Order: sequence, then structure tokens, then C-alpha cells
Amino acid sequence: MTRGNIPRQLITYSMPLLAGALLQQLYNAVDAVVVGNFVGRDALAAVGSTGALTQLLISFFMGMSSGASVLISRYFGAEDDKKLSDTVHTSILLSLIIGAGLSVIGVAASPLILRMMNTPDSMMPDAVKYLSIYFAGLLGLTVYNMGAAVLQSVGNSRYPLYFLIVSTVVNTIGDVVLVRVFGMGVAGAAWATIFAEALTAVLVVITLHRSHREYRLDFRKLRLNGAITKSIVALGLPGAIQGAIVSISNVMVQTYMNGLGAVAVAGHSAANKLDNFLPLPVQTMALAVTTFVSQNLGAGEVKRARSGVKWSVIIAIVPTVILSVTVLIFHSQFLRIFSGDTEVLDYGWQFMRVFAPFYFVLAGTQIIPGALRGAGDVKTATFASIISFVVLRQIYLFFMTKIRYTVFVVSLGYPATWTLCTIIVLVHYLRSNWSGFERANKGTEEPEITAQEV
Repeated sequence: MTRGNIPRQLITYSMPLLAGALLQQLYNAVDAVVVGNFVGRDALAAVGSTGALTQLLISFFMGMSSGASVLISRYFGAEDDKKLSDTVHTSILLSLIIGAGLSVIGVAASPLILRMMNTPDSMMPDAVKYLSIYFAGLLGLTVYNMGAAVLQSVGNSRYPLYFLIVSTVVNTIGDVVLVRVFGMGVAGAAWATIFAEALTAVLVVITLHRSHREYRLDFRKLRLNGAITKSIVALGLPGAIQGAIVSISNVMVQTYMNGLGAVAVAGHSAANKLDNFLPLPVQTMALAVTTFVSQNLGAGEVKRARSGVKWSVIIAIVPTVILSVTVLIFHSQFLRIFSGDTEVLDYGWQFMRVFAPFYFVLAGTQIIPGALRGAGDVKTATFASIISFVVLRQIYLFFMTKIRYTVFVVSLGYPATWTLCTIIVLVHYLRSNWSGFERANKGTEEPEITAQEV
């Protein structure tokens, strides 16, 4: 990514990421489609009520893997094979340790967490069942995300896409067979999900192990390198905490959603599945720009890195606006995919009409922080997310729901805080200075990579 046409490279690199993200969302949406149509709206609500918690885990692991991704991209761009190999092995082992630990904690804590979220009694048994099984298979999720980050960091975004295609097919077949044929309900949907995730983890590990490149995974070399572990944590933990905190905020918002009743939760679940598709151009471009900035700063190409950020924003916003308008026009047809219940559809539309017009703002909450992460600057974006998505969003919900407790009031907390976060990170980005990377590249010593480099 350090030479050639910038928009063409970003588009070429991000298209497999976009296809992969699309498959991941289809993968997640299948559970809702099958459960909503073959089990019922309470089951749909139960699966939907766990969505914020499962997204919390995904966000946390993506944040941690982004720390490894920055290091791997930098060492790959600098052609430092020794440190590249050490980083790969440390990253994979970290994913095993973190996944196993959180899996045990999650299974034990699932009932307590859902009770704290004010989950309606009619949804509780199914919600506990789904979440406990999901936690039990967490290792597949952590290993796949880290392995995919390794491949994507060195410019190989095709294989993670292929694995997701296989996984999506397996998950879809598993859902239909276990839920529709064997009548296992939400448990069947959960088992199909974790089996498919385990399959992707196996495939990505095999790919890394069979590679003949400098990032090959050798099981005998799996060990934690102290310095690299520290760098991964320094770069990845703020992003992981940022994602986790934002997701925790969403869990707290889900608590307010649960207070609206099971039908409203089912409607929100249907709307949320659509909500996950619309920001995909922004989210995938945020991943692409992190790698782009990392590799170019590693090569001392500061102006090229800056130019890549501008193009990333432009490339992401155009399709996002088109998708938003399409969903606003054809909302009924899209929501009907998840449920034929008229009450569920009505609630789903109430949510979507508030969210959809503001998705373009997410370019500021994701692409700009992605660029900053590529430069090793993680503090400001984390701070902005905490202030906007946690503190102010919760203050807003606490007071506004005392005045009027409606779907519109709860939903409005999202776009309002998106806008605020965008303003904060954009101002910081425009004031940031990456000239230190250019100077370091011209010197004789390798630039140190830290979370406070900028």
C-alpha cells in the first residue's frame, strides 16, 4: 500500500473486507430470521436482547486485534521479518488465553447479566440459553478475529472472506436443520453459530500454518514476547476498551429497550439487524485505512497516509447515504424478512426512521479513529467515545426517559452522540502532526512504536 493509485488500492483492499463484513452480518442475521419466522416473537426478542452483549465481545476482540494489526502492518512495511514473526505468534497465543478466560466467566455470569439488564420474564429462559451457549464457543471467535487480522495486515483480505463464505453457509444450514427440523429453538441457533465460528478459526490457523511467508504460524514458537505483548496491549487495549465501553453503553441502552416490553424488543431486534448492515462501508473502510496509514507511516510516506484518510471518508460516505435512503423507502419490505408480526414491524420502523438518516456521521466515529490507530494515536478517540457514547448518552437517557419514555426518545440518543464524537475526533485529527514518522524514517534508528507516538 506504499505505492500506486490510492483510491484504487483502498477500494481493492476494502472490497473483500466489505464482502466479509456483509457475510458476518448475514451470518448474525440468519439466527434472527430463522428464530423470528419459525419460533416466534418472544424468541426473536430473546436473541435480540443478547445482541448488545455479543457485540461487546466482538468489539473488544476487534480492538485487541487492531493492536496486533498495527504492529504487523508496520513490521511488514518495514520488512522486519523477525519482529513480524514474533508478533504473529504472540498475537495468536493472546487470543487463546483471552478467549478461554472470558468463555468460563461468561457462561457462569450469563443469568446475572441478563437479569441486571431488566430482561422480561417471558424472554429470560431463551435469552440465558442462547447467551450461555454463545459464551461456551467464544474461543472460535477470538482465534478467528486475531488470525484474520494477521492476514489482513499483510494485505491478504481474500482468505478471511473465503472462510466467512463457508462459515455463513454452514451457519445457515445449521440454523434451519437445528431450529426448523429438530425443533431446538434458540439453542439450535446458538449451537449452529458457535460451530460455524469454530470452523473459521480452524481454517485461519491452518492457512497461517501452511504459509511459506515470514508470517507463518509455527506452533512450536507460540509464546508471549514480553515487549511485543506490551506493545499490542498499549495499542490494542484502548481500542478494545473503547469498543467494549461503547458496547456496554449499548447494553445499558438495551436495558431501556427491555423496559418497553417484549414486542418493542423484538422490533428493535429486527431493526438492529438492518442497522448492522448500513454502516458496513464505513466500518470496512475504517479497517482499510488503519492498515493503509500503518504501512505508509512505516515507510515514511506521511503525505500519502494523509491523502488515504481523505479518500477513505469519501469512498465510505457515498454508498452509506445510498443505502440509508433505500432502507428508509423500503423499510417495510426489509423488516418483514425477520417477522410478519405487524406490531413488531411497527416498532422496527420507529427505530429505523431515527437511525438511518445519520449513518454518514459514523465516518467521523470510525474512519478517523481508524486512521489515528494506524498512527499509534489511540487516546483521543477512546476519550471521545467514552464521553459521547457512555457518559452523555446515559445522562441523556436517564433524564429524558423520566420526561417521556418512548421509542423515539430512547433511539435519539444514538445519532446525537455520534455527531458529538465525530466533532471531537475530527478536530483532533486536523490538529495532529505525523511529521515525526518522516523524520524517524530518514534516521538510522527504527522508530519506537508506542500508544503515545503522536
